[in-house]
Amino acid sequence: MLAFGLLTAVLAAVASALPAAKRAPGAWCNGLGGGAFDSLSNFTLAAYNATGINTNTTGAPLVLGSAGAISGAELKDLATFASFPFNQYPSIALSEGRLLPTGPGTTPTAQNGVTAGSEVVFLASNSAQPSQGAQIWCAVADIDPAGHGTGHPFLAVNSDTDSFSLCPINSRVSVVYNATTGRGYDLDACYPVKLQLIF
Repeated sequence: MLAFGLLTAVLAAVASALPAAKRAPGAWCNGLGGGAFDSLSNFTLAAYNATGINTNTTGAPLVLGSAGAISGAELKDLATFASFPFNQYPSIALSEGRLLPTGPGTTPTAQNGVTAGSEVVFLASNSAQPSQGAQIWCAVADIDPAGHGTGHPFLAVNSDTDSFSLCPINSRVSVVYNATTGRGYDLDACYPVKLQLIF
């Protein structure tokens, strides 16, 4: 009986020392391969020019810009820091497919989805429930067998890393998903970018 108790104690100790199983990312990461993940905290975003010259491996830093207001809430879009030099939300988390901008003393943000042809927008309101936001985001490691990668993971929405652009909108340069004509910005002034997680 003593041997059985000792064996049980040893097995319990060994089991607790083993690493926990990795949680598989959700359906919003389908098709992105083994390097995909949907949870990470404390990072920022940058827009890396997908077709032009970049002055560094990170790209243009992104912040939440002021994109307007609706009944008791502010609209915040992803904009370049150069066009909106304020950073109230200095950290972002990816939580089971939800993108959660955070900052000290800031209003909570939530996102219901991303519309093709539109800016990537967050709703900032005291009644926002970030944990109820749309589960559409994923990140994927930049693994280039030829060694031409930037070393930073790419952000994907609905398993798509390739449809983001930077477009001049009013006084900001904002991230647009699947840019198209007739949407309030000059499509010819837009250029494709990859959104990178910087940590």
